[in-house]
Amino acid sequence: MRRIYLKPIVLAWLALLLTAASVGQSPPQVKDGKISGAGFVITLPPDLAVEIAATSESEHGFSIDLPPRPVGSVQLRSSRTPTSYRYIAFDTKWDSGDMPSLDAVVNNISSNLLDSVPADLVNAGEISLDGNFPARLGSLPARRLILKYRNTQHKPAIRQIIVAYNARKDASAIVYMLILNTTEQNFQEDVSIFSKVIAGFKLADQ
Repeated sequence: MRRIYLKPIVLAWLALLLTAASVGQSPPQVKDGKISGAGFVITLPPDLAVEIAATSESEHGFSIDLPPRPVGSVQLRSSRTPTSYRYIAFDTKWDSGDMPSLDAVVNNISSNLLDSVPADLVNAGEISLDGNFPARLGSLPARRLILKYRNTQHKPAIRQIIVAYNARKDASAIVYMLILNTTEQNFQEDVSIFSKVIAGFKLADQ
């Protein structure tokens, strides 16, 4: 059998790739009121508890129940039930070639509205796109999408999605998605917390 020997520089390059992949997939870390993850740091508003990788909407991020739970109650698994309509969720997704730009991500969401809200939250009926506006997430250009629907309690519900695209030079692009899901009745109360989470976002190298 012929043996194949790899040069040290090749071995080092493979090790670097494996390390980068493992870092990219590692869960966010919570320390001193900040959440750090794949290319980002978010300074949380005071007295705000988070759940790490809590739901399908925050597989590589975190979620915040609304109204907020007491600080210090960080959990690894979500206790959310299908009737928990009020929450903030943050997730990161790596571009594998199907999301080459911010516009591509936004177009995918707006073209598949039924897939943009968890099925256990929606009453039979339509989901409408009520707004699509330019936004910022830290230094990144972003879009703010506003979706409206009726939840399973037949109450008007609002879902705001902030989408940003981090086109990195020497690595796969990352899509950041920050979601506010609430009822129309509680919107003003919850959007103020959402705005503070948005304001706390910055890229890790800035």
